Amino acid sequence: IRLFFGLNLLFLGAAYQPQTSAFQVPEYSGNIHVLTGRFIRGAHQHNIAVHVWTVNETEEMQRFIDLGVDGIITDRPDRLLDLLGR
Repeated sequence: IRLFFGLNLLFLGAAYQPQTSAFQVPEYSGNIHVLTGRFIRGAHQHNIAVHVWTVNETEEMQRFIDLGVDGIITDRPDRLLDLLGR
């Protein structure tokens, strides 16, 4: 993830050679905003799914869905299922 993130920051994400099928990341790592629209788009260009963790608030879940994440890791699956209408 670090290599992809660094290349993506430098607008060199296309040079990344995928070694995985999914990234599981928090929104922030320390003070670094990891999970951005650009990060997600770049991962998707390499056919890499993006899963965000740990999201427990409905508003945040909706925001990440709107950003285009492929999965949400949560301690509150009931809230996520309600949001998805399931």
